[in-house]
Amino acid sequence: MLVKVYGSAVFGVEATTITVEVHMDKGIGYHLVGLPDNAIKESSYRIAAALKNNGYRLPGKKITINMAPADLRKEGSAYDLPLAMGILVGSDQIKAPEIEQYIIMGELSLDGSLQPIRGALPIAIKAKEEGYKGFFLPIQNVKEAAIVVGLDVYGVENL
Repeated sequence: MLVKVYGSAVFGVEATTITVEVHMDKGIGYHLVGLPDNAIKESSYRIAAALKNNGYRLPGKKITINMAPADLRKEGSAYDLPLAMGILVGSDQIKAPEIEQYIIMGELSLDGSLQPIRGALPIAIKAKEEGYKGFFLPIQNVKEAAIVVGLDVYGVENL
């Protein structure tokens, strides 16, 4: 099964939408491609613990995650939440039929709580420009993102 979740990369005051493609297949493995930095590569450990500590599981399947565009360097731990959501939807642990209409960003703690991210305002501006319905992000960033009129902003405390 292929699931697409959308996040964003921030460079200065500009944001670029990132497509997180999560593919589940037979076998076992976890492959992350698309020029992720070390913080993103380490996300599998944070995600696995956060899922387990919230009653979910890292599926025993071959998980391939592509972060597109592949030629753009992705940095930081704010991609934890979109990666985790892609895994949860792709493994049928949750239903999210409209997930592609939202930007999702957030760093996961091992208990599943979310840590604040940087660049919430430029991400919200870009999401509005590109016609996304809303933006899911850590509750600590809601005031910053809510400045953008016409974009639904959802503050999240936990996975």
